[in-house]
Amino acid sequence: MLSRAQEARVREVLGNRLPGASRTYCLEHLANAAMVSPSHLADLAAFVRALRESGDCQTRYGGRCDAEGHDTRQLLAWGPPARFVGDASSA
Repeated sequence: MLSRAQEARVREVLGNRLPGASRTYCLEHLANAAMVSPSHLADLAAFVRALRESGDCQTRYGGRCDAEGHDTRQLLAWGPPARFVGDASSA
């Protein structure tokens, strides 16, 4: 199980992005960026799944890990979908 501090760092890493740009992380590089021990990768994967289910991040299998620019078939995670403040149709 991840500590609250580790969970907060994971959320910060995934949510820290420029508007219009998503940075994808494989679990190993997400763990490194959030200072989570490699021995807790299974816990990190479970936490990422929980974040995805609550809409706080997105995931897919396979693609490019932007952290080190490598291709992988493993799980990739990135920040939450962009949320719009208003609806243009109501203006």
